[in-house]
Formats: sequence, structure tokens, C-alpha cells
Amino acid sequence: MDKNLTVEEKKKNLMNKITGILIDEMSQKKVNQELGQEIATYILNQSKNIKDDKTLNDFLKQLSEKYSIFKLYFVNASLENQIKKTDEEKITSIKEQLSKLANFKSQ
Repeated sequence: MDKNLTVEEKKKNLMNKITGILIDEMSQKKVNQELGQEIATYILNQSKNIKDDKTLNDFLKQLSEKYSIFKLYFVNASLENQIKKTDEEKITSIKEQLSKLANFKSQ
């Protein structure tokens, strides 16, 4: 998830994605009406507890553990976050190396 977005924006994006997943699963008859209502109620109740990035990620993890239809989305989001973290670490390392090189050449 993008660090530049507010928690509310991230929460809204997450709700749109998981609602879309639920609707798709129901329209393909992979989730029946009763289970769909249960999932929707769970999402609405639990989403009220989202206050920061940690609770947002915890919510998504719990949702994917409770309802398998969200597992793939959770895995993809986790991988995306890990890739971004790794990229940021690489960029920081390269900047530090360039800074050292620039300081070395100026001496």
C-alpha cells in the first residue's frame, strides 16, 4: 500500500477491493447469499477498528484467514509491500554509496 496515502484513503481502497472480490465471488456463485451476508457484516464490523497501517494489515490478514476468498489478495498485498520495502532499502543503500563516493572524490 502506498505510504503517501492517508489511512482513511488506504482503508477506502481496501474496502473497494475486498467488496469487489466478494461481489465477483457471489456473482460466480462461489459464495452463496448467506455467506455473502456473513462476510459483509464481518467486514463492516471489523473495519471500524482500522486506525493505522498496522490495524489495516491485521484486518486484511484476519479476513484472509477467516474467508479463503481473500487469501490471494492478502498474499499479493503482502508481496507488494515486501517488494516496496526491499526497493526502498536498495535505494537508500545506493544513495549512501553515492554520497560516500562524492565525498571521497571531493577530498
